[in-house]
Amino acid sequence: MKLIHIIFLFFFFSAFSQATDSERIGTWSVKNGEIIRNRSKNDQLAIYYWNEFNRIFPQELTKKYIKRIVLMTDGLDEKTGALVALSSKNDKWQLEIDVNDVNFYSKDKKRLHESVYTLVHEFGHLLTLNRTQIRPTDKNLQDEGELYLTLEGEAYKNSYINRFVNLFWKGALLNRWDVIQRKYCYTEANCVEKLYDLYLNNRTEFLTDYAAESPEEDIVESWTAFVLRPKIKKPRTIAHKKINFFYQFPELVEYRRMIRQNTRQYLH
Repeated sequence: MKLIHIIFLFFFFSAFSQATDSERIGTWSVKNGEIIRNRSKNDQLAIYYWNEFNRIFPQELTKKYIKRIVLMTDGLDEKTGALVALSSKNDKWQLEIDVNDVNFYSKDKKRLHESVYTLVHEFGHLLTLNRTQIRPTDKNLQDEGELYLTLEGEAYKNSYINRFVNLFWKGALLNRWDVIQRKYCYTEANCVEKLYDLYLNNRTEFLTDYAAESPEEDIVESWTAFVLRPKIKKPRTIAHKKINFFYQFPELVEYRRMIRQNTRQYLH
């Protein structure tokens, strides 16, 4: 059986994954882990956001892969951030941050938590889609049981996302999701409605409704919960097992410890 991996998967989400000119505050290149000033009035703002991101997360990844940062805003609680591949090799990435949603100066504890959540989520994409995890490919058709295909390429066998899909997206769930892509994702309204139905019909399998958008978002929402929530000692649902999935990787347990330590002033 062929599972068609739609190249324009969630085209309406992808179309807005990069900030429009009217939303942009500015764009800055990043070289060797340092912001290149563009001599604008927002240079210091960009430096602040980049330094916070670089401080919170492992620099072995941020310094290596993030080559551009975009500050933007579309108002509160719309698009909060994005991570966009700048190269087909998955070795160069653009980080986008909505400065209204990610606000570490806020005195609102909920806003501070959501700010951390957004950045942990976007770092999760970098963690699961960088060149050590995904390789370029010309494939756009995926045989059932083969290596998982993303928009960025083909997952390596032992990549986080390939293991995750093999555990949690086999069989009926992946088939139902694939049918939604082929039949309903030509308009935003139809696609969103059917994906939300997928979530409602499988609520014990997903941590959030957004996780049902794709395996790529599911693993990242699960990663974010892994970082920010306590360990679930007795997982009772598949969603709980997705959180605990990451504990098998010592490097990710260490990342969790570091990120929690580096964000504790915002979460307590």
